[in-house]
Amino acid sequence: MTSLAYVATLRLGLRRHRTHAVWAPAGIPVTVAPSWLLGVALTAWTVADALLPEAVPGRSTGAYATIGVATAATLALTLALHEAAHSAVARRAGLDVCRITLSFLGGALELAGPPATPGVEARVALAGPLASAGAALLATAAHLMLVAAGVDPLLPAAAAVIAIGNVLIAVFNCLPALPLDGGRILHAAVWALTGREATGARLATVTGRGLGVVLLGVAIVASASGDAALAIWLGLLGLTLRGGVIA
Repeated sequence: MTSLAYVATLRLGLRRHRTHAVWAPAGIPVTVAPSWLLGVALTAWTVADALLPEAVPGRSTGAYATIGVATAATLALTLALHEAAHSAVARRAGLDVCRITLSFLGGALELAGPPATPGVEARVALAGPLASAGAALLATAAHLMLVAAGVDPLLPAAAAVIAIGNVLIAVFNCLPALPLDGGRILHAAVWALTGREATGARLATVTGRGLGVVLLGVAIVASASGDAALAIWLGLLGLTLRGGVIA
């Protein structure tokens, strides 16, 4: 599971990391940070080593690996669509989008300037989770159709993983903590209520760091209980939220 973040770089001072432009749909460069590949690889390993063998036991390692990689690639595509939804709403609101960066936490939308009002910021932030919810519905429909068609059970299992993954992405991103989308919504809400944009930014930043600490604590518990995959995911997410150390 990776998650998506919306960032107005001029206001938050996003660190610049080494990235590589891979595509420029509608004139918006899409760049990939090294940690994005880590997220895809970790997703493929989790799906192939833990999720698929539990859902459909008795298959070969090669079959699990093939479907695991395909599932991870599809989830990566839905994450890119999540970020594209942010971009589409931002441009519709008249904001200039400089680029989209895909990273371990999912992605970041870089704007030439910050949103002018809390309402604009909230709409842009909400667009991503809504896109993930839509992807979850489509994956659920695909799962049901594959089951009805009587195909290899690995395929509907993969569709189910994609559906559940997008639900988790949408829910996780709605947590009120920067740099998650929910943190942007919290920032917008406090800005609207108090008229002080900096107050909302400070509160959302504090909650983001607090969530990172909580995730690190849960990762330690998961590691002690022997759940390696969950411990790695929670630990990396916690480190990213706590201090942005994973580029």
